[in-house]
Amino acid sequence: MSNSFEQAFVDFESLLSKWQTAYICSIHSYVAVKRQEGSHLLVGRIFLEPIRDEVNESSVQFETENIVAGRFVKATALDSIAELLENAKAGRMDTDRGPISLLTDSSGSISASFAPIYHPLISDGPRLPSLIIHGINKYELLKSEWGNRQFDWEVKAADFPFDSMDDLLSHCTLPTLTQMGDLSTLEIVARTPAVVGANSVIKGAEAVIECRMAKRLDPFKLRLGYRMLQKDQKIIRSSVTGDSFEWRDDKDLKVAFHRVAIGEASVLQAFLSYDRISLHQWWVTDPQKNLNPWQAIHQIFDQDLDLLRKMLLKPETDKPYAFEGAVSTLLTLLGFSVANYGRIPKLQKGPDIIAFTQSGHVGIVECTVGLINESDKLAKLVQRTALIKEKFADVRYGNLQIQPVVVTPLSREEVAADLPLAGNHGIAVVCKQNIENALSQVEFPPNSDRVFQDTKKLVPAEQPSLFENS
Repeated sequence: MSNSFEQAFVDFESLLSKWQTAYICSIHSYVAVKRQEGSHLLVGRIFLEPIRDEVNESSVQFETENIVAGRFVKATALDSIAELLENAKAGRMDTDRGPISLLTDSSGSISASFAPIYHPLISDGPRLPSLIIHGINKYELLKSEWGNRQFDWEVKAADFPFDSMDDLLSHCTLPTLTQMGDLSTLEIVARTPAVVGANSVIKGAEAVIECRMAKRLDPFKLRLGYRMLQKDQKIIRSSVTGDSFEWRDDKDLKVAFHRVAIGEASVLQAFLSYDRISLHQWWVTDPQKNLNPWQAIHQIFDQDLDLLRKMLLKPETDKPYAFEGAVSTLLTLLGFSVANYGRIPKLQKGPDIIAFTQSGHVGIVECTVGLINESDKLAKLVQRTALIKEKFADVRYGNLQIQPVVVTPLSREEVAADLPLAGNHGIAVVCKQNIENALSQVEFPPNSDRVFQDTKKLVPAEQPSLFENS
């Protein structure tokens, strides 16, 4: 095995050793393809959980002529974590049907990578370290005599039918075919063992910060740090260790509230770490005050964003300009400087929206209430992006990043047929799920550069068509 393969496991186990005793159960999910020599993983995932009472205990068992799938929860101890890691080194996971392995090429080699902060599909929230093992190209595994659409049609005819392979994968809480990339995959994902609780709040001149951690952790190793901006623009920073908190038991957790005098500050940024490893950051706010001045203005006309949400997620198909305007408004609320060219008749040969971040990076945005390649939108976006890149090079702004983006209220599954084309041209695809996530960020201090970098991750992986015949 390669040094990088071994190093991925070493790094994952080293990080996990800081709080390995916190895990009390694991969720095992998989979808596998039957072949003559046995079943092989298309994608499998083991989620290590420090809390069982919040875990969905429902199991899944699914089987057709060519597919097996399942999901189950089981208790976890130190020896069982060591065993699942040892199995993963061989590309194997234990299932309710016995061991199932990744299929490898003729050399028998598999690869591995370690994501220490977040799973590749996640870009925010509590830390989510992930170990990812890859086998053979998924299209080789999915090959059949009459094309890969066979599997979509096969799951429709099951006793408990699914619309497609993606529908089955999502039901088993697994990434879709597009999300998983080109290779068959086994993942081990470790939920963070402590978080800043959502009940944290500023009340008057005091911040009340909720800390929630797995029962088996040592409070002395937990550290709560914070920073806050005072009215005179002075930043105050401090931290405190968990042994000074008054903890109470709450099922699988220990919970404590720490109080901080904040003066006239309207926001506090909290950082939670364990044994000097950062786990979570959170903005603690006063519900009576706004952190985003654009949101404060917008609330005069649309208090709870209900109108904007409706325009973005349920637009009228005969009023595409309304959707385009709503996207412009959302980008403004997120901190972008926005120019909406699509609504100016003599400038409609340009992109719908140009959005600048605080650092000057540029989003070139096309909006559609339907499929992302209607009326050759993707080709037009590629052309417009090329023209803007050329102009930037001419005026010596070549150092700035330029990202083409197409926005649709449809789900990623509904536009799956056009994702490969978008991916081949480096176009980020923003769908219903991503719009909902963006709406949830409006209440926090605007950070357009972070949103821009997160959007770049929405470029679909380049891949061959799912509908090619073998």
